[in-house]
Parts: sequence; structure tokens; C-alpha cells
Amino acid sequence: MRSDILYGIGMLLAASGVQAHDGRVYVSGTITDNTCSLSPGSENINVAMGAVSQRQFYRAGDGSAWQPFAIDLQNCGSTASGVTVSFSGAADSRNTDLLALTAGESDASGVGIALYNQNKTLIPLGQESDVATLSPGQASAHLQFYARYLADGGAVTPGDANASATFILAYE
Repeated sequence: MRSDILYGIGMLLAASGVQAHDGRVYVSGTITDNTCSLSPGSENINVAMGAVSQRQFYRAGDGSAWQPFAIDLQNCGSTASGVTVSFSGAADSRNTDLLALTAGESDASGVGIALYNQNKTLIPLGQESDVATLSPGQASAHLQFYARYLADGGAVTPGDANASATFILAYE
């Protein structure tokens, strides 16, 4: 029993030698005004693709004419220096870079919709476009894009060829 008491006293003395230290975390940053608003005509954009012959699509990668569309921005913040755009939506089953057409009995198949930047470089679904540079104090911006049908490698059948995508703007 005596050894138990001595052991307990030793543990108390050892525990009193433990020290604790306090510290602090300092957080700093700046809230900036680096975004823009969509211009009223850019909230919902309709791109008229027109009527395209199925004979225009012989093999995967054959495309229709380029159809321009734009996203216009306004009320850009004073510190906005750049913006990227990414598109999301249902991906084509044969080429996931393309937007899938709506599926139904009277709908076309064998093509998807490709979306391109102002230089006609493909913007794969879910990936950001190149950065569009905004000058300091620039109050508005016109972002040019193109859409076109692109054969995906499947048998092309005629019909309605519609789709929709959501776009996301990311600012620098």
C-alpha cells in the first residue's frame, strides 16, 4: 500500500511539471469589388442554329456553321481584372466535350452542340474558358462565343436538335 501512495504522489508531482502555451491566430484580408452583373439580355440567351442538312455530317468532328452569341456584363467592380466562363449541362454520350441534344422520338441524334470562345477554340463542358481580361475601372464587357452542331461519331438522324446549358462566371 505504501508503494501505491508513493506512486500516486510521484504521478502528481510529474503532472505539475506539464506546461500549456496559449497562442493566437490573426486573420487578415480585403473584401474587393471584383464582379460584374449580367446585362438584362444575357440572363437567358437563345442561339438560333437554323436548319442543317444531315448530309453535312459524314464523320465524327464534321460541323455546321458557327452561330455567334455573347454574354454581356455591366456594373463591373473597380478591381475586376478578368473573367472566365464555364458551361455545364447534359454531356453527349459519345463526346463528353459536347452538349447533348434533348432526347425524344422526334429529336435528332448523332450530333452534339460544341461551344467555342471568341477565337473559335472549343470550351469542353465543365471547363473554364480562357481569361477575358478586364481593364482597371472597365464598367462593362462583351464576351463573344460560338455554338455549332458537331457530329459525335454516331449515326446522324434528322429531327429537332435542341439543348440547354448553364454558364458560370468566375472573376479574378
